[in-house]
Amino acid sequence: MRKKNKKLDILMILTIIAGVLVLGAAGTLIGLEAGRLHTEVETARAEREAKKASADSGESADVSESGLSDSNLTESVDPEALAAALRATSDVIRGVAVAAVPNVSEYADAVQNGNLVTPIPRNSLENAATGENPTEEENPTEGNGFIVCIDAGHETHQITDLEPNGPNSENMKQGVTSGTQGSWSGVYEYQVNLDVTLKLRDALTARGYTVVLCREINDVTMSNVQRAQIATDANADIFLRIHCNSADSSSVDGVLCYAPTSSNPYLSEEVIERSQALSRIMRDAQCEETGQDALDNLYQDDMTGINWATMPVTIVEMGFMSNYDEDMFLTSEDGQDQIVRGLANGVDEYFSQYGRMETAE
Repeated sequence: MRKKNKKLDILMILTIIAGVLVLGAAGTLIGLEAGRLHTEVETARAEREAKKASADSGESADVSESGLSDSNLTESVDPEALAAALRATSDVIRGVAVAAVPNVSEYADAVQNGNLVTPIPRNSLENAATGENPTEEENPTEGNGFIVCIDAGHETHQITDLEPNGPNSENMKQGVTSGTQGSWSGVYEYQVNLDVTLKLRDALTARGYTVVLCREINDVTMSNVQRAQIATDANADIFLRIHCNSADSSSVDGVLCYAPTSSNPYLSEEVIERSQALSRIMRDAQCEETGQDALDNLYQDDMTGINWATMPVTIVEMGFMSNYDEDMFLTSEDGQDQIVRGLANGVDEYFSQYGRMETAE
């Protein structure tokens, strides 16, 4: 922790130095422009005096016709050029301020969360100094080639029709349930799952992933087998199923994931191993970001959406809606944002360690 704080202090100092340098450059530009305008005015005044002296000796036309009289002396300086210079100066100062404020906020967030701040790109300061805001077309997010399918668990209305627990299974299970509900917030789980899923999609897309969603609204009719099929049809590299938990005791809290057992009869050995690793990484990444407790992951073979998957899959139980603190956390904007950052970090970590499963179909 001491080393991390030291790095943050150094980064803060570097950020301040960068701001001072940009402000110094702005001051230099202002000084140069002021000097140029002063030179133009002095030159014009000298010309006026020379014309006036010549007129007194009868060697020149009327001074007023020369365009250099006292009343219009200042007109010799192009008003549009003057306005442009003032605008440029204002843009420089405003650009520096705009660049500084979010970076200070990011630093404060980093201190609070115990994370290092992402270094400020060089072109951020350059754009701030010029007042330019690069468009998305000019700076497109480069895709990393990985496809992530995200299933926002449950839906408004449950499906009571039965479907096989896994391929060629005689064990039948309900198509989908409507999930739990916040004991204090009153918010339904399917809504929290969708809120987090939509934010996670945006976060992963910004990091270069191709993201496919099973649903984008609550009022759908989509069984767990159908959701797994969407991931397969998309050739997804991983399948994330977003859920909230509930328990009889309101004191239970924490994060856990569901994964297949090592003897799952429906999945290949590689899918099983990778699913277990994905579950561990996603749980730990969320807890590291949010500070929630990491509970033991559960390994079961009765989860239809897992058994029908053809790629690494996990069910992320983000917290317990039966616990007051986690119910409030799961239904808050800040809580969801923290969860999304943690899950996105988990996706990065998984692919960093395991890459693509070449045998995935």
